[in-house]
Amino acid sequence: MNHSYYEQPQKSSPLGIRILYQTLPGGFNPLHWHETLEFLYPLNGDAELLMEGAKYHLPRKNLTVIESRQAHSMLIPGEQAMNICVHVSKDKLKSYLPDIHLYQIRCMPDEISDEQFPFYYEICQLMSQLTKLYLLETPEVPLESDGIILQVLARLLRYFSVRLEGEASDSSQLLTERIHQILPWVEEHYSESISLTDVAEQLSISREYFCRLFHQNMGITFQQYLTGIRLNHVYQDLVHTDTPIAEVMEMNGFTNQKRFNASFKNLYGCTPSELRKQES
Repeated sequence: MNHSYYEQPQKSSPLGIRILYQTLPGGFNPLHWHETLEFLYPLNGDAELLMEGAKYHLPRKNLTVIESRQAHSMLIPGEQAMNICVHVSKDKLKSYLPDIHLYQIRCMPDEISDEQFPFYYEICQLMSQLTKLYLLETPEVPLESDGIILQVLARLLRYFSVRLEGEASDSSQLLTERIHQILPWVEEHYSESISLTDVAEQLSISREYFCRLFHQNMGITFQQYLTGIRLNHVYQDLVHTDTPIAEVMEMNGFTNQKRFNASFKNLYGCTPSELRKQES
């Protein structure tokens, strides 16, 4: 089974906006990342976002924003979840705001301040209009939908973003591109014994510099990222095969049983054996 950690872009509008009305199965949505800005707006039930080594609650009809190239995954406790997922290409919107790549948006439901709440409420009301448009199925809906997303983005940039310094941002962009060169290699070799030195050598940089670079751009340490990838594969193997847990652990790169169990329970809230019982 192929588990990609880079989500390939699909067809979007001329403005670089892609709106998806999703129904996702319950369980674990594997670790992945996008080149685009992502808006998540759950329509039913609650979900949990796992990002930068932290967990965030995603209540229904509340918007969450995930910046481009931020590795993240989701846990859906029920049988399924419906949500609106929007991807926005910053590059496509440079004609409106030439320095849009300098803005970093931070919008999590649990972190909204009292001062931000009136604007956040407006944004959520705008997102709710997309559902009504979806039901119309008329030719002008794509135009109206893109207009709503542009209004949402404008409010996010105004009230929920910080502007980076130009030179720092340009340097960060180059470093980010360099870091993301290594991710396909990690996906190919995750089941092997991988040291920080091994990975740093792939980029011809020092071990210490690689550690700083990775954490700066991904928001988590390389070891946390590698563990997340391994646990993603473990989860799929536990659910879709009858392979003994000890073998699943070893074939996905884990060598320490105690550390494996602790990492698994911290991410999924249960032990591997408990997960198998739930799935069966």
